[in-house]
Amino acid sequence: MAALEQLVRQGKVLYAGVSSYDAARTAAAARAISDMSSGAVPLTIHQPSYNMMNRWIEDELIDTCEQWGIGIIPFIPLNRGLLTDRYLHGIPEDSRAAKKRFVRRDEITEEYLEQIRGLAALAEERGQTIAQLAIAWILRDARVTAALIGASRPEQIEQNLGAVKNLEFTPEELARIDRILGFPKQAES
Repeated sequence: MAALEQLVRQGKVLYAGVSSYDAARTAAAARAISDMSSGAVPLTIHQPSYNMMNRWIEDELIDTCEQWGIGIIPFIPLNRGLLTDRYLHGIPEDSRAAKKRFVRRDEITEEYLEQIRGLAALAEERGQTIAQLAIAWILRDARVTAALIGASRPEQIEQNLGAVKNLEFTPEELARIDRILGFPKQAES
């Protein structure tokens, strides 16, 4: 943390941030940098992996970041493309799964496809794509600052930005998402 604080003070970086720290380590880092700098160089951002299928930050990390005033910018909100309609009709030749890059073919199971079909039905009811639904789901929590969306084509960015048009979820929609993905009932945000 001392190195981060020094880099900010030297003007080499604008802010201090961490990625994929658990709640305890995040609090320790925030405390350490705060103690070193008298609060002049706060820990500003945390970049964890987070999406509908990967919810590890909900246990304690979101609350810890809120407590310390740390913004949250999750990466892989589309779970490496698995939270899109990309694989609904097989594995395209130009896909990550076909190229064995970040997604394995064995992840495209019938159970996964059933989940994506369920999300697709809900997304359609909401006037969204699956990707927009997944991004909106992350951004529904005001403690999440932004979502890092990766794209291989400009039109993907334009399409995914449509998520911000409908960030509100009813309790029934959230419960339905949990049922589709096999999660126990989550605390409402």
